Amino acid sequence: MAVRLDRGGILLVLSRGPAVLVTRIDPGAGRHSVVSTGIAGLDNAAFDAESRMFVSSYASGGIAEMREDGRTRTVVPRGFGGPFKITVDLGGRVLAADHYRVAEPGPEGIVTHELRPFVHGVATGAGGLLRLTSQVGEVRDHDPARGTTRVRATGLNAPLGIAVAPDGALVVAEAGAGRVVRIGADDAVSVLVEGLCHPVDVAFDGGGRCLVSDDRLGAVLRVEDGGAVTVANGLGAPQGLAVRGDEVLTVEVAHGRLTAISLATGERRVEAVGLPVAPVGQKPRDRPEGSRQLPAPPWPFAGLALAPDGAPLVSANGEGSVLRLPPPGG
Repeated sequence: MAVRLDRGGILLVLSRGPAVLVTRIDPGAGRHSVVSTGIAGLDNAAFDAESRMFVSSYASGGIAEMREDGRTRTVVPRGFGGPFKITVDLGGRVLAADHYRVAEPGPEGIVTHELRPFVHGVATGAGGLLRLTSQVGEVRDHDPARGTTRVRATGLNAPLGIAVAPDGALVVAEAGAGRVVRIGADDAVSVLVEGLCHPVDVAFDGGGRCLVSDDRLGAVLRVEDGGAVTVANGLGAPQGLAVRGDEVLTVEVAHGRLTAISLATGERRVEAVGLPVAPVGQKPRDRPEGSRQLPAPPWPFAGLALAPDGAPLVSANGEGSVLRLPPPGG
């Protein structure tokens, strides 16, 4: 939390957690009051010459003027920091991993559901569980209903995409180690395939086979017997993956397009162009080194998911939005 004094000597305490509260304390009168701001992740405040209070959020950015009764006025709009990988839960709700939070885009704006530091990968599971990868090398299960978190794996090197296998195991693209790993029900970590360049996302086809995108290799691969079989190569930095019927869809970041690839023949079809996705970014040696507490700047990652009607959903991290593209036949 943060603590500030306004120009009248009133002490203000900002909650950085999900409570989104500001407590006003008058030391002279011995009184205090608490108001809710609706801004998740409050982290700082400043006052102008008229003692108007302006607050910021580490989770969603932006700056707002906050009045004594908790009402706010937007000065700089809040938005996505990424977004990164996205998923659709069983209720059709779209959720995005957004570095400091899990958030839902909607017509009324972006709703922060969970404050989760350095989260980049998200998948949903039975019972509403969120399966999360973290930039600090962890994989976690989070139960929003109970507010509990279970650490499934630690010490991974830049885990990004995550998917739930047909047998319930978690499968993770460990980009920094060039491999794909499986995390069993007992939290044992095993390697499905290694020796890749930079695997960033994983998905499963209708036969339960694991697919992986490698944005440096420029390929979508299928994991078979501890090795990788090429499904399609020569792609422009493929990142987000989603399987729809007998096709796998991927976001080609280098070309700003969505491409569908037949799993049977390898035939390709461009479904959308001009997508506002961010470039692949710097190589690791060009990036500042981080630590467990303060990791390096996040890798750009354009995620992909499917709506219940088959419409592709793309995390347009070049502009900070989630795009819904037309469904098949739309």
